[in-house]
Amino acid sequence: MTRTFVILLALVAGWVDAGSFVGLHHIMAAHITGNFVVLAADIATGFQTTDLLKIFILPIFFIAVMAITLVHDRYVALYDDPARHIRGMLVIEAALIAGTGALGLSVSLNGWALDFWLSLVIATPVTLGMALQNALHRLYPIVGPATTVMTGNITQFFIDRTRGMIGRASRSLINDMPKDEFLLPVLIAAFGIGCVLGAATTMRFGNGAFLLPAALILAAAALARPAGKAA
Repeated sequence: MTRTFVILLALVAGWVDAGSFVGLHHIMAAHITGNFVVLAADIATGFQTTDLLKIFILPIFFIAVMAITLVHDRYVALYDDPARHIRGMLVIEAALIAGTGALGLSVSLNGWALDFWLSLVIATPVTLGMALQNALHRLYPIVGPATTVMTGNITQFFIDRTRGMIGRASRSLINDMPKDEFLLPVLIAAFGIGCVLGAATTMRFGNGAFLLPAALILAAAALARPAGKAA
């Protein structure tokens, strides 16, 4: 896939993670395991009803990944056109993230209180969308390095830099790592910029701001093709 394509995915993942943290009672829709850490902190400092979101969101994510895998293996994978499959999955992801944006905008316009159940309804579509993006990397390694969690990319970056300093070549044993040595730092930066944008726009506009990363995913879908190929 093109560099711009993967960068957009990383930007959206950071945006969605920070946006859901700021606007949906500190849940993380992209870095789903981060909810365990935040939940533990909540329990230690004083558990509230809305903190149950961090528990409920986990099975939603897990079941979504299972459903995506079953549908992919049973139907989608029968047709040998990875770029088309990826585009289709990203369009679905965009619709899901936009669903959270539309629901969030409606809540803001009506002035409703964001209680546990309403928060769960708003958070569910974007969580499904990020489950899809996480699964996309595993089902199609051609997509490139993980864009939803940067820890692995940062680790690989410093492994590469350390070996480079002592004159050794570095090659990841993970099959989804990029061949472009300059891509990892760009992805890390894109994720960080996405976090800033997600937090800032959600603080300013509420959860309706999720409509913006949904548009970016549609842009990524338009770029979903193997690197070096024309549209």
